[in-house]
Amino acid sequence: MLKDGERPLKAEEQEFLRGLYQDHYQALFDYAYQLGIGREAAEDYVQDAFMTVMRHIEDIRKTRSPRMYLNQALKNVIGYRLRSIRYAVSLQKKLQEQSDMSQSERQTDELRPETLFCGAISEAELHLLIRFYLEGWSQKELAEELGISENACQKRITRAKERLRSALEEAKPPGPVDPLTTGGTLSERRTEPR
Repeated sequence: MLKDGERPLKAEEQEFLRGLYQDHYQALFDYAYQLGIGREAAEDYVQDAFMTVMRHIEDIRKTRSPRMYLNQALKNVIGYRLRSIRYAVSLQKKLQEQSDMSQSERQTDELRPETLFCGAISEAELHLLIRFYLEGWSQKELAEELGISENACQKRITRAKERLRSALEEAKPPGPVDPLTTGGTLSERRTEPR
């Protein structure tokens, strides 16, 4: 397929290109393949090098060493492809890091007690409740850790529990919904005239 500004090859140019291909393809392929890029990639690179030569057929026909021209064309193709791959990998890595960072920040912010419970309970109070109710710490152990009396620790637990209960009550949707009917809560539907 010809690009804009390209002309079809003349018969003698096609013959010259065919000869170059037959004489040099294997050596160019071996060079590309030894780079460890795989068979398909090596074949693609060599084909691209010949496409470059085809677009500059007049230049290569004037040169004394077509093989050097082909080698340089192949090196240019490989260099361009590797730079493109490196750029794509680097861009992908950068985007992934940004995504991970913003997701981590978002999750951290979403999980903070101040965010979860609209400031009704602090992180220290939530930590206290988790240790007491979920991890099974005694009031004595908590009091020692906080450097306060057991009585003061008990009051903190009670106060934190009340604040948490209050925050959860405010966040709860109003009334249970009857799955058998549509719209409103049970209490709203019971008060509606029939």
